[in-house]
Amino acid sequence: MNNSAVHRFEYDGWQVMVELDGSTLDGIISGHADLHWKDGHRCRIALAGKHENGASAIASLSERSRAFIDEWRTKRLNGDSHFVDI
Repeated sequence: MNNSAVHRFEYDGWQVMVELDGSTLDGIISGHADLHWKDGHRCRIALAGKHENGASAIASLSERSRAFIDEWRTKRLNGDSHFVDI
């Protein structure tokens, strides 16, 4: 495995850490995004699949993280969320 990388960003008050674990010779890249809200870990989004390169894998995980946060916010505002604010 090679191509390990870490990318951190904040989105709508959430801290997101995207980490690539590496890639195989046949182009399978694995990684995950850890989403933190109010100093607590709330979600992990996993990725394993073919990507052109590490940058496209990071972009995919970043997009999926933002989509999760947007959905969480919408459900929370509508009272449809199972999340509990701590």
